[in-house]
Amino acid sequence: MNTYVKNYWSLYLDFLRDFQKLNYRGFSLSFICHFPSLIRKNTVLWKDLYDDKFTARLKNEVKDQQEIQEVFNNYMQSHKKKQLVKGKNGKIVVNYDTILRFPAKTFDDYFDRSKTMIVMAGSKNNKKKSSSGVTKRTLFNLQVNYLSNYKIDTKKAIIRLQNQAKSMFKTYKNHHLYKDANFQTLFLKKIAEIVNCIERSIHFYDEVLVSCLLVASTHSYISRILLLVAAERGIPTICIQHGILANEFGFIPKIATIDAVYGNYEVEWYKRLGVSKKTVAITGHPRFDQAFQPSTVKKSTFYKQLGLDKNKKTIMIVVRGNRDIAKWRILIDTISKRLHLNIVIKDYPIKTPHDLTKEFPFVYSSQDYDLYDILPNVDVIVSYPSTVCLETMLAKKPLFVLEKKLPSYTGYYNSLDDLVQKDPKKLGELVIKYFTDLNYKNKVEEKKENFLRVAYPDFSMSGERLKRLISRLIS
Repeated sequence: MNTYVKNYWSLYLDFLRDFQKLNYRGFSLSFICHFPSLIRKNTVLWKDLYDDKFTARLKNEVKDQQEIQEVFNNYMQSHKKKQLVKGKNGKIVVNYDTILRFPAKTFDDYFDRSKTMIVMAGSKNNKKKSSSGVTKRTLFNLQVNYLSNYKIDTKKAIIRLQNQAKSMFKTYKNHHLYKDANFQTLFLKKIAEIVNCIERSIHFYDEVLVSCLLVASTHSYISRILLLVAAERGIPTICIQHGILANEFGFIPKIATIDAVYGNYEVEWYKRLGVSKKTVAITGHPRFDQAFQPSTVKKSTFYKQLGLDKNKKTIMIVVRGNRDIAKWRILIDTISKRLHLNIVIKDYPIKTPHDLTKEFPFVYSSQDYDLYDILPNVDVIVSYPSTVCLETMLAKKPLFVLEKKLPSYTGYYNSLDDLVQKDPKKLGELVIKYFTDLNYKNKVEEKKENFLRVAYPDFSMSGERLKRLISRLIS
């Protein structure tokens, strides 16, 4: 564990313990609050995490990630019922948010509509309330319950807890983080959000008989509260892995009954944290099922729509806005001096043409095309380290990665060896080599297959595997 990661987890443990007395309905708010959002804009603090001397400011010194996991294991144990509820007649509840990413086909093929429900945060603008005051709408043709429409009266509790927090700020008036005005403002705001969500979640479970809860992450306060209240009622929960296990800050702590993961990489990673293998299941992800299905778009249509030259090979470059644009420019320049290719840019998360399409006449926008309609129609993909890299390999396409390591990076793509490069010029030269050297092309294919044997060992439909897991938990 490097200094940066060690300092982050030590600071987080300080926060958990310093504010654990802020309690509502038996839940410590510090264990629910999304800590990174409290410090996201504190650039000085993030820089300080690299400093070995930062430890002197902290009460706790975490030497291994297992320590954080153990703290949460103990916390969850205090809320769990010993015996899971066998609510066979209850609803399978899916907490929908932007990172769930289930295709509509997954719900069509693997979920019984009469036994499945969506629960989501909602907003003040929800209309069409039922007589009970709860909005009734549909998503994926499933009933939706909005938490925001449950009537609550939490004003006094919120004021009490916010005043308690303000008193604690005075106690910690010289603390390097807690004295920060922005931290205090955000934390007071989050106290109100968390209290309201706890109350609404309790009302939701009082109204709906739930047999199993699915969430896409346990890091948002909403999903964490839904999971905690479920744990208190003995309801089994599943956390669906929402993206590649790249930044460890997004995957620790593990707190659901079962984490449904992509492959053996995650199983071994969680085992190193002291997590029981019984609480991790390899299910893949339903959105990856699309990689094994034929594209609905013909190559001729794809080329014509994007204005590509049908006589040339095509590379797709996956970028994120203008991050590292200088490096992408070098990559494009390196490749184009040796090879005459079409280059398509897919910009995440927007679909408008990227700035590089204006600089290079042979660089085109992917327009509105979905990733799974693009992949079968291009020859090589170059990307920053993202989930798209895994999806590319599942779709049997060659991949090259422009490395950008976070200090909290888990090393997910390290086994791809030279297919991952920091230097865009060197990466561009390897792309050229792929098109011009048959032996190297075969080596690229071999590295991809070796990677997938660990990262995604089961190509059967993830939706079906998830369905079996749910049935096992509730029967």
